[in-house]
Order: sequence, then structure tokens, then C-alpha cells
Amino acid sequence: MTTAEAGAPRSATESAYRHLKHLILTSALAPGEELREVALTASTGFGRSPVREALRRLVQDGFVEVRPRQGYRVAPITLSGVRDLFEMRLLLEPAAVELAARRAPEEELAALHPLAHQTYVHGDPASYEQFLQDNREFHVRIARASGNERLAGTLRVLLEEMQRLLVISLAHRDSAAELVHEHHALLDALLARDAAGARAIAVEQIEAGRTRVLDGLISRADHPARTAAGVVLADAPVRRDH
Repeated sequence: MTTAEAGAPRSATESAYRHLKHLILTSALAPGEELREVALTASTGFGRSPVREALRRLVQDGFVEVRPRQGYRVAPITLSGVRDLFEMRLLLEPAAVELAARRAPEEELAALHPLAHQTYVHGDPASYEQFLQDNREFHVRIARASGNERLAGTLRVLLEEMQRLLVISLAHRDSAAELVHEHHALLDALLARDAAGARAIAVEQIEAGRTRVLDGLISRADHPARTAAGVVLADAPVRRDH
């Protein structure tokens, strides 16, 4: 985004879209929750037309579903969806990391140190949101340092789609120290120009992230009263070996 674009006023539709998307990514609008145009207009302060257009865009993005004769709902989190997202990440990120270890300018890797130290406070949802923004930036900047902007852009979109999964994993148990250690290990391998080692670390860390997410989903499935605030398991029983 250019400076001019960043400073340009947003249309009401764009503002409504960003606001509703933020609510979905942070689970303020929970997976499976019904969305009514009138209620959203009242709760957000945006007009009926911007809300309607924002919902249409969110349907195109896959964050909202249209239910015939029933209106909209937040797309539920399903096991097949979790599988697809992590499979995509396993295809993209290790390749980006390997390229970055070989190509990245030293100063771009060194500049990642502050992001590698970012953490969160377990039990504080606001800190989850900031941490996940920093976490996304850390991984995207590594991908960008590979010299492949298209790869970096695709990874950014993927990590954004994964945000509500990661919120569930952060809320489930305190993994702050573990995640900071993961960032440091990956950055150390990149600085050492160990392309094969960095790739292996990326694979290991993505698989560990998948386990944390599945553990969080299992916990919510075991406590049905909590599912409305976190996840709807729509397609199959939860198993770690999916």
C-alpha cells in the first residue's frame, strides 16, 4: 500500500468490510453465528447498503456463507478447512524460508529481531490480536526477503485466513515461550544461511502449530457450552491425526 493509499479516505463499504472482517478474525463474530443486515447496521453504525456490500465481499473471501432462505452466517471452522489451510502453509512457507536463507539481504534478516521477540499475555485477547499481527508480519517479511513478492502476498492472505484458528490455540493454553523460541530458532537458521535447516524448522513449526490448533478445537468440542464463542465443528469428529 502506498502512502497516498494509506491516507486516502475509505468508502463506507470498505470501512464496513474491514470492520466486519476484523470482528470475524478475532471471533467477536463467532464461527457459525447468524448475520442479519438490520442487526449489523444497528450494532456497527454503518448503513444498510455498505453492510450488504461488505457481506457480499466476505462471502467471496470465504469468511461468510449464504444460507438459502436463511440469510448469512459466519463460515464455521471445519476440520477439512483446517486441513486445507495447514496443507497450503506447508506447501508455501518452507519454500519461502529456504529461498530467504539463500537470497535475503543480511540487513533484512537482522531487522526481524524485534518481531522475533514479540509475545502475548495468556488470558488477554487484546494481546493475542497484537501478537498475531506481529507474528504474521514476521513470517511475511521472511517470505518477502526471499525476493518473491507473489509468494509473500499469498502467504499474507493465508495467515490472515488462519487468524481465528490461531486465536483459539492461544486461548487454549499458554504457548508464549514456545512461540518465541520457534521464532528465534527460525531466525538463527536464516542468519546462518542454513537453507535445509531453516526449511526443516519451518515444517516442524507448522506441524506444531497444527497440533496446537487441533488441541484447542478438541477442548472446545469437549465443552459444548463454549462452542458458540469459538468454533463450530461442522464436518467430522476432531482427531489429531487429520
